[in-house]
Amino acid sequence: MADKDNNTGSDNNANSKTGSADSSSVEKLLQHDKIVIGEDVQQMLNNPTEHAAQLDPKDQAFLAMLMEKVERGGIDLLKPSSLLNMAVYEKLDEKAQGKADFDAVNLLAAIREIRNLWNAGNRDTYQIENAVHRIRVTKERLEELGGDVFVI
Repeated sequence: MADKDNNTGSDNNANSKTGSADSSSVEKLLQHDKIVIGEDVQQMLNNPTEHAAQLDPKDQAFLAMLMEKVERGGIDLLKPSSLLNMAVYEKLDEKAQGKADFDAVNLLAAIREIRNLWNAGNRDTYQIENAVHRIRVTKERLEELGGDVFVI
């Protein structure tokens, strides 16, 4: 019994030594608040990373269609129902309509993200490429399950 108590005690002592942080470690962690970043460096960090390669042709066509629909008012960036193909949507049961409504909100949020990058002049960026691809693939997957429920 005494051996077990000694082992347990030594294990506890080892854990207490590694588990405690000294005050100098905490002070080092808080030093990041005192770092000053120059305006030119901050501006560079705030811009999305440019992407020299072209978008995939499918994604390029999807982006062009998407931006055209937004610019012409076919898609209202504040109205998720503007993404819905009402002829198909109205034929769905209540559960499927609820899912389509939920998906429309998510897709529209991603479209707003793309539009914001587009309007800021960040057109050839990894962010645009990834967002466009994500929306296109998500839309295709959703329509495999529920039919042609979206106008994009």
